Parts: sequence; structure tokens; C-alpha cells
Amino acid sequence: MRRTLVTIVIACQVFVLAFMAVKREYIALTGRTVHLRTAPLDPRDLFRGDYVRLRYEISNVSYSKADPDLIEQFRKNRTGTTVYAALTDGEDGLAEVASLSLNKPQGLFLKGRFASYNDQSASGAGLPVVYGIESYFVEQDKGLVMERMRGTRNTVQIPMEMELAIAEDGTAVLKGHRWSRLGLGIEMLTTRQTGTGLRKKSAQFRITFKNNTEKPLALVNMPGYCSLILEPVSYQEHGAEVPVKPFCATLKPSPGDVVTLGPDSTGHVDIDLSDPDWQVIYQGKAQEPGELHWQERFRIVYHPPAAAACAELREADLVWHGRMSTAAFHGRGNID
Repeated sequence: MRRTLVTIVIACQVFVLAFMAVKREYIALTGRTVHLRTAPLDPRDLFRGDYVRLRYEISNVSYSKADPDLIEQFRKNRTGTTVYAALTDGEDGLAEVASLSLNKPQGLFLKGRFASYNDQSASGAGLPVVYGIESYFVEQDKGLVMERMRGTRNTVQIPMEMELAIAEDGTAVLKGHRWSRLGLGIEMLTTRQTGTGLRKKSAQFRITFKNNTEKPLALVNMPGYCSLILEPVSYQEHGAEVPVKPFCATLKPSPGDVVTLGPDSTGHVDIDLSDPDWQVIYQGKAQEPGELHWQERFRIVYHPPAAAACAELREADLVWHGRMSTAAFHGRGNID
């Protein structure tokens, strides 16, 4: 009798594993294919072979994109609660989160769950979410190679763009990856420097761009830093706000705004967060980013004009379009 019971238990376990494998294959074959931008975390798991743990740009969702009832659930520390991320297509061919809710949305969406801030796959500011696609297995000894290719926070990083299939119920399966054509890095140049007799409240940074292709790649550096957006990354529901620059909406790119990078070459832009152009609104007051609480962090997002606006440029076919952000940082200088 006992032997029969053990046999039944083993058979049930085998059946469950087989069902899961068949379901994954079915989703991979029939699901809608999208790409998500991500950065690897650890290159190796000694117990499971080479793999790359992944943290996606959508692993931390801004409070502004979340439904109020979902935020209330998160306040109650409902780790593990099922959530749904509605997706939209970005101009760079990558999916982005349009909204996050407790109910299934219409159209394309991902099913996930609330993670804790201790989960490295979703660590950071905003609402932490994992989607069951945070581990990517690769060929033996390839994990470290991929990690070196990606770079570190102190160098230019080449993001991975993961290919996945999404089922109608929001379940996703990883299918493969590609490397972004554009790499982006941020480094601190000075922090709260003295020397002018006036102590600065904010740091200076250098944003570095790298062409990760074998062909020329063009960037558009609009006047007034209109191609660079300061994006808040707050641990708080009501964090800093970045004022809109109305004049940026009316600017059209000109030939002088185009910077062409040769294969595997780099270019950079320096910014000083003490400049009034970078002031933010915090608790109803205009302030420099370096004056804020440590929980108020930011990213610089490179977002050139849309393809239609660049159509008359001679280098139109070379221009990279989309959005790409740096690592998060505090206005005083430290980079995550």
C-alpha cells in the first residue's frame, strides 16, 4: 500500500512537471512576441548552471501608473498579490508599462506579483513587481561573458533586450535576447564642489553614449537639453516633480543637432544639476535635485525626437529612436 502511494505521488509530480513544460512550449509557439529592456544582475548560479538573473525597466512601476486600489494593497504589505501590467509599444520596438492594476486589462498585458524591496529582481524605487521571467539560462560559461558585455554602473552599459512570448492570460515565457544598438553610461564629475566661494548643492554628471553596432549611428542632441529628460525615481508615493519645458514641444531638429557616432565609438554630454534648467518641484517648492531627501532619486532619460520629426534630416535613416535611461542617482552625486 505504501509503495503504491509513493508511486502515485511520484507520478503526480512527473505529470505536473510535464504539464508545465508543455504549457511553456505552447506559449512560446502561440504567444505574442514582444521585447523588454533589462540589465543582468548575477552571472552564475552554482546549483543550476550558468544563468543571468534579470531586472527589467518595468520591474519597478511608477506610482503615477498604478490604480489607487492597487497602491492601497501595496501599503498593506500584500507581497505576492497578483497584479497586471498593461503594455504599449514604444518607438524603439520595446514594450512599456502603460498602467498597473489588480484587474485584467484589455489588450496586451503581463501578469506579475508584488515583490518585496529585498528581492533584487525588483529592487529600487516605485512599486516592485516580478513577472516570472527573471532568470535566463545560457550556455555553459557564457554568463560571465554576457555580464562583461553589459558593463557595470561605472561604465557604459549595453542593455539586453529580452524576447518573450505572452499568453492571453498574461503569462510570459523567455525565448531569447539581443543587445541594444545604443549603450548609455553616467559618471559623476564633481559633487557639491567648493572653490568658487559658494558651496554647490548639486553634482555635475557626464552622460556617455556608445554605438554598439558595426555601422554609423546618429543621435539628436536638441538645444536646451530637450533630448535629455530628468525623470524622478522616488521611494515615496508623492515625490519630486519635474516641470515641463514648453519650448521643447515646438523645437524641430536641425542638421546641427545631429551627432553621428562611428562603429563602436562614444560621445558624451555634461550636465550640471545646479543649473536652473534642472530644478524640480518638491513639496510645492522649486529646488535643486541635490537639496532633496536621499529617497528622491533621478534618472537621465535620452529621448530624441520621433522618427517623423527627423524625416527631413540627411541622417534620418541613422538616427536611433526610443527611450533609454541611465542608472538612478541622487542629485548630490551618488549613483545606484
